[in-house]
Amino acid sequence: MTATTSLPVILMLEHDDDDRFITSHVFEENRYGAHLEFVNNGQAVFSWLSHCSDNYLPLPALILISIHTMPEDGMDVLKRLKSDERYKHIPVVVLSGSKDPSIARECYALGASSFIQKPSLLSETNDKITNFFRYWFNTVELV
Repeated sequence: MTATTSLPVILMLEHDDDDRFITSHVFEENRYGAHLEFVNNGQAVFSWLSHCSDNYLPLPALILISIHTMPEDGMDVLKRLKSDERYKHIPVVVLSGSKDPSIARECYALGASSFIQKPSLLSETNDKITNFFRYWFNTVELV
């Protein structure tokens, strides 16, 4: 469940196997100084976090949430994360295929650190993922 590594962990809620594969591929190709861990539903996010807390393991340095997950959607997971004192300090990035700006505004209002529209073209995917991780590893201080 939890990586046994001293590297920071990025926890990603993503149910789509293709999106997981592409993200993993770009992540491994660039050899970022972190471990990427996937879960496929909201309950698994909280189970993973509880496992860390119960076993005195570090919490993830960053949580990525795909907004369209089931049975609990990403917006509900974000609400729960940001309302829980144990987890609200963790930066959360929401990923969505929607172009509706009201969704982004709602995510920011709920405490998201960033909102990213998933690329619609495969040719844009690698660049967008690379730029995203470059920002989080070369600009932001993950703890």
